[in-house]
Amino acid sequence: MRGTDQLMPRCVAFEGNPGGAARCQIYDRRPSSCRALSASFEDGVPSDQCDRARIRHGLPVLSLADWRPASFIQS
Repeated sequence: MRGTDQLMPRCVAFEGNPGGAARCQIYDRRPSSCRALSASFEDGVPSDQCDRARIRHGLPVLSLADWRPASFIQS
């Protein structure tokens, strides 16, 4: 969790750039606070905390369509 108490929080275990190639270096050993945060609609429900973090980094919020296979999305 080091680094997450800053004005622009960034965990020291986060490698890469938000919105690009990125990963958690300690994913299998991540703290419970990280495990408790689901991405918006990952489980079918929105997450205000995820949305706020994405907006802070200039990324669009996720929608339910982001989790559906392309074959299920109708144009």
